[in-house]
Formats: sequence, structure tokens, C-alpha cells
Amino acid sequence: MAAQWRQLGFGKMEKTSLTAAYNDCTTSPTTYEKYAKLSFVTTIQNTAMLDLPGVYDDLKTYTYHLCSFVNTPLVRQITGGIHVNDALIYDAWGGLPLEWTEWWSRWPDHRLAQQDLIDGIDEEDMHTDGCDSTEAEILSARPASLGSWLAQLKGLALTRTQRPGQSIALPEVLEARMKTKKSAEVARATRLIRDICESRGITRVVDMGSGQGYLSITLAYLFPDLQVLAIDGSETQVAGSQAFADKLGISRDRLTHMVHWIDGSSILADKVRDWSAGEKCILVGLHACGNLSEHMIRYFATEHCMDALAVVGCCYNHIVPRSDTCLEGFPISDALRDKNFTLSPTALMTGCQAPNNWPRPDPRTSSVFGRRRLYRAMLEKVFYDYAIRAAGDGGERPAWGIRKGDMVNFTAFAHRAMDCLHVDTAQRPTDKQLRVYEERYRDWEGRIAILWTLSVLCCKVVESVIAVDRYCYLTEREEVQDVDVVPVFDAKVSPRNLMIVATKK
Repeated sequence: MAAQWRQLGFGKMEKTSLTAAYNDCTTSPTTYEKYAKLSFVTTIQNTAMLDLPGVYDDLKTYTYHLCSFVNTPLVRQITGGIHVNDALIYDAWGGLPLEWTEWWSRWPDHRLAQQDLIDGIDEEDMHTDGCDSTEAEILSARPASLGSWLAQLKGLALTRTQRPGQSIALPEVLEARMKTKKSAEVARATRLIRDICESRGITRVVDMGSGQGYLSITLAYLFPDLQVLAIDGSETQVAGSQAFADKLGISRDRLTHMVHWIDGSSILADKVRDWSAGEKCILVGLHACGNLSEHMIRYFATEHCMDALAVVGCCYNHIVPRSDTCLEGFPISDALRDKNFTLSPTALMTGCQAPNNWPRPDPRTSSVFGRRRLYRAMLEKVFYDYAIRAAGDGGERPAWGIRKGDMVNFTAFAHRAMDCLHVDTAQRPTDKQLRVYEERYRDWEGRIAILWTLSVLCCKVVESVIAVDRYCYLTEREEVQDVDVVPVFDAKVSPRNLMIVATKK
């Protein structure tokens, strides 16, 4: 199958292997230094379907180290053990290695320290040629344990470097309806899906979570030999997709629309099976949100008519963890369930981030993002200290937008927040009491910003865990023949670019 993927134009890139891998995955500097000293050797051609990071040659060892790293005390703290909003309540800064926090305090602008962290996990090695002498001196003194931790973080992440492959040239009538990002995604995904269909003799496509129909309409419009079923839970989205398909002259027997929630139910499976009329299908999804990807993977594995799968996930914060009330929640594979592995809601949210795509900071301009995060943490500290109950506590608080005037000072921010959260007047601290917090934490903006950045840095390992869980689930199914995780899009344009591709025996 590896050769077949290469024939389809999505061949694997060559990778390097290490002669040995570390046996322990802890947060101790000793382990980090041991990891950093491992040396790369001869380049080999990977024959495994999952393109593992260069340090690994087998999935079992990689999965063990990946899960062990996420379970370390430091990673657990920064991905939900202490949420950045509660950082002042539980002294999250004091929970970090002292040599790290002392080094970060030397930076004249915390945004430069944040950028250094982000560059540390970039697949393209970032150079510091543009640094001034002060920054270069600070960089040269970076703690070895921090450098090793960043190297481990980077070394455990599945590659996001786009796999070699071709795209379809979209006609103007289709492309004009899409943003540049969506156009690039549809052009690339359409080519891969079409190639799989041709190689497997598939003439039916099921697009789950079809939304406005960008992918399903493109497939039906460009390839008259394909029959497409577009399924989405939104009547409005489906109506819009149907109207555009009618405008293009696509007959409804070639592009069928269905309003149905993709919930993993047998009712939907029966409807898809009836539509397939005994023909082989490929199940596709372009950025299937949260558990939608997992439902699709299960449908593929259990429904006989499903011969191939191509799905890109997103919105990991909507994944439902496994519990007594949701036995089919994350993780879905035996490989991770046997380890009793879990991810916190905050960790799942970090998996949605793409810090390497953030604009680089300009020291000549100011930014309110750091101050906004600081004020948010200060507000939680005030609520904690004064035992204030806000509307939605114990559940979901009301959403409230921050206006420009709210950032004049913390007192203005706190008043705006307490108004929106319906805090009783009798509970509210005085302006004098609020100004005490502003004075106490006026030098904490950089600390809170770095704590937030540390959390976000874990995005790639969190997404790797999710991808490995889905990959393992499929490889554990006897009826599944081949599985791959393809970085199908340019990660600089589409950060959520990992496509799970699978075929049946």
C-alpha cells in the first residue's frame, strides 16, 4: 500500500532514524539532556504507514513516550492542571522550573521570550541573525533544560510538513465562492479523493459534515462519473448547498443532500447503506469538527459499503472524553484506553492552536493581548479572594465582549466584567480594593503571557495524540487494511492538515 500511495502522488518523504531512543519520559533535566544528545544516523526509507517522528521506528514505543510526556507533571500543569486564568490563585508561575523563570525575567520584552518559545517548536529551524546584541546575549544563556524540553516537544510531534502531491485546478465558478484557504484545501483534498476512487474502483462518495458543500459540489461538478451524498445537521447549510448545486446544473441523482446529525447512530448508517445501493463508497470529511471525525471513523470501520476513508479533523475542544455516561468518547483506541489516558478540556483546546502561524512581535508597537490575559487572571483572583459568585458559575458563564475602553485599567475591566456577569452590587469590591490588585500584579503581564504560551506550545503533541488514537483504532480493526496520516495541506495556511486515510481489505 505504501507504494500505491506514492503512485497516487502522495508518497512519504524520507526520514532519519536514531540508533537508540530514551527509555524514560520525565520532566527531569537529566532526561532532557540525554534526549538532546541522541545523534541522527543514516537516512532510511520509511515503510510503515504512519510517518513517525525521526527518533522512532515503531509505533508502540512512540505512543508510549508521547503519552508519557503528556502525562508529566509540567505538561499536565500547563494544559489544564492550573488554567492560565487561575494562575494567580494557585501560583502557576512558581510551579515552573526556577532557572526558566529567572531566565525569562531577563528579557526586556516578554513578547520576545514568547517568540523564542514558539520558534523552538517550529519544524523549520529559526535563526536569530536579526537579534540585537542584548537579545543574542540572553539567548546564549538559555537554560539547557528548557532547550531540551523544547527539543522533546518538537521531537514527539507528528510532522505537519505537507506531503508531496498534486492539486486539482478549480474552475472560476467554484473558486469564486471560496476564500483562498478553503480553495486550496478543496483543490488538494479533491485530487487525493479522486485518486483513491480511481485506484479502488469507487464511484460513490459520502461527505459527512458537508456544510456549504464546497467539497461535495466540487467532486460532483468535476467528475460526472461520481455520485455524491452530502450530509449535514444544518438545514440552512444544506439548503444553501442545494441551491448552488442546482444553479450549476448538477442533477439531484448525482448529488443528493440529506439533513441529519452525524451522531454515530444506526439510523444514519441505515440511510447511507440504502443510498449506496450495494456499491462501494469512500467516506470523506473536510475539517470534521470534534467527535464528528470519530463517528466517521466508526462508520467506516463497521459499515460494509465503506471501502475507503479520508477525513481531516478540527475543533478538538468539542471532543467528548470517555466517561460512564459516554463510553464511546475519547480515546477510542484500545492502545490508549489500556493506558487510561485522558486529555483535559484545556489540553484539547490547545490542540486547536497554531502558534507558529502567529504574527511575529514588533517591539516598536504595543499590544493589549498580554494585558487582557493578565486582567482576566486578576479578575479570577478577585472573585476567589472575595468569594464572588458570578452568573454561570458551576456551568457556562455568559459571553461578554471586551471593549476598547475596558482596557484603560483593571478597575474599568473589572466593573465591565461584573456588570456582564451579573455580580450582585453588595458582593463587589470597592475601587480602592481593585486598585490594590492592579498595583500588586502590575509586573505580571509577561508571566501570564508566557504561561499561556507554554500551554499553547503543547498543541502539536496534543494533536499527535489524537491522530495516533484514531490511527490505532483503525489498525485494531481486522477489516481495515491500510491506514495513513497524511499532512495534506500547507500547515502555514491550514494548520489542521492531518488527514486520516484508510482502506478496507
